[in-house]
Amino acid sequence: MMNDKNTFLHVANNLAVDFTNTQYMNQGVIAEMLTSMEDVYQWANESGITLKKEFSSIAMEDIWQFRSSIKQLLTSYVDEQALSEEALAVVNQQLKNAPLQQQLKVVEQELILQPLDQALSIAQLLGKIADEAANLLASSQIKQLKRCSNEKCILMFVDTSRAKRRRWCSMESCGNRAKAASFYQANK
Repeated sequence: MMNDKNTFLHVANNLAVDFTNTQYMNQGVIAEMLTSMEDVYQWANESGITLKKEFSSIAMEDIWQFRSSIKQLLTSYVDEQALSEEALAVVNQQLKNAPLQQQLKVVEQELILQPLDQALSIAQLLGKIADEAANLLASSQIKQLKRCSNEKCILMFVDTSRAKRRRWCSMESCGNRAKAASFYQANK
């Protein structure tokens, strides 16, 4: 699925869901894309977030646990299961680090709300992701959270399509494979 280790999928229409999508299935095994702090900086950069180049006491294990907690909450919602109190506590802990001061900015002729600090610390990045996850979980948009229809894919996305019938994490990977397999079976 991924050819270049430093290229991340940004197909979820939500920062927190894209963050959980930094793990994917590769030949039946979960592949980890965030293996070092450099990967975190790369992911943030590709997400349009500038991070401060500074020492952080946050370990990769903490980042993985945080990502796992978000994924657990999102998956519980999609599966209509009770939300884990432990996962909620982890996300709530990171919410304390969310950058509070924001500003409006025009990007590609659209008005966006962004943190006032142009460069965030790792803690602020995790806080921003927690804020996105919390806002998604507490909004009506959570009803549009879906899993990729490819049973071998673990990625999720927020379906923002007009008809709300999006099925694949991306057409480039899972959607094209499914269509090719369907075409092959039909013309066999």
